[in-house]
Amino acid sequence: MTIAAIVPARSGSKRVKNKNIKLLGGKPLFFWTLEACLRAPSIDFVVLSTDSMEYWEMAVSAFGDNSLHLDLRSESEAGDQKKIYDYLKEKGSAIFDQNHPIPEAFILALPTCPFRTEEHLESAIGVFKKTGAPVFSCSEYEFSPVFAFQILEDGWETLSDDNPMITGSTRSQDQPDLYRPNGALYIRSVSDLSSPQPPTLYTDARPFVMQRSESIDIDHEEDFIIAEGLMRAGYVT
Repeated sequence: MTIAAIVPARSGSKRVKNKNIKLLGGKPLFFWTLEACLRAPSIDFVVLSTDSMEYWEMAVSAFGDNSLHLDLRSESEAGDQKKIYDYLKEKGSAIFDQNHPIPEAFILALPTCPFRTEEHLESAIGVFKKTGAPVFSCSEYEFSPVFAFQILEDGWETLSDDNPMITGSTRSQDQPDLYRPNGALYIRSVSDLSSPQPPTLYTDARPFVMQRSESIDIDHEEDFIIAEGLMRAGYVT
């Protein structure tokens, strides 16, 4: 089975300027994901999907271009209102280098989840091959979302009547284990890109569980500080 990895790294970022090239552990953030994908034996080639030739030149300088392909996006295609899966479905198999055979499956790996490794990728690919079902990565919530509520002008309101703030069952041991997608990896058949279905990356997919320390999502400046702390403490390398 031929498999391509897609790493989307746009240059625009509102919360953290130039987030994808901000240094983490001494290297640009998006390098962590490129390295993991390039090291995974089951991945045949990696597509860097970006609107920045600077990012592409950085990647080629660091890793060479033997296994890297460029998908150069326009400003509108890389805008913060454009969902990456919508973009992939609009572009379809054209995202892959047409000088090579179109792969049978793709892995979407977001650079904002830097601590996914080639071992994670290989294990998830194993699930995909064994079950024939799409795969997405997830991790357990740090704090149970069953406590979620919204703040109103005159107080607050829970999202359900089962909220422990209503029932009084507030012990953490009494709460169910709940998970969230972490953006580290999504695996699907390339044929899904040319089909009106599935509507999301999660449709009919199997969850692949990762540890919370491996699942940090870099979205704010403090996330870089937390990630560096996890590295210094030896939780990730």
